[in-house]
Amino acid sequence: MKLAPLVAGLLLSSAQLQAEDSPRTALQQLLQARQAPDGVVFEITAWEDNSWDWAAPLLRRYVDQLHDKYPGIDIVLISQGAELFDLARRAALQDTPALQQLARLSEEGIDIYISGDYARWKRLGEKDFVDFVDIAESGAALLDDYIELGYVPVKLERPHGID
Repeated sequence: MKLAPLVAGLLLSSAQLQAEDSPRTALQQLLQARQAPDGVVFEITAWEDNSWDWAAPLLRRYVDQLHDKYPGIDIVLISQGAELFDLARRAALQDTPALQQLARLSEEGIDIYISGDYARWKRLGEKDFVDFVDIAESGAALLDDYIELGYVPVKLERPHGID
């Protein structure tokens, strides 16, 4: 039995699946579809510092592309990682360009949620966060709810080559 072709095939299949699951590929599939989905739910679970520095501009670009193709499409963002603490009022005092972008997206009708489960672990509640975010009881449960409603999930991930 020739094992090398089998292993190579499995590796190629795995790489193709990973590529197909990438946020860029998921977004491209949405933009190439003939019909608008019921909505799009973006999820971010980033654990490094200053995640919004890359995530907010990326989200802005994705939202603009989706609105160009499907005006009026419902878009939601759910923050479930350490990045949500940058949305706490004390962190937001810095008023970074990323936070300004997120606030503008909220003003444009993008619902922005943070995971209440994770916030509670750090003993933070609704009054501790900026006004443009809502606290979901559970970010994971909310994500599942949107998917059940027909929203297409897209995970925001740091693009390669960005520090």
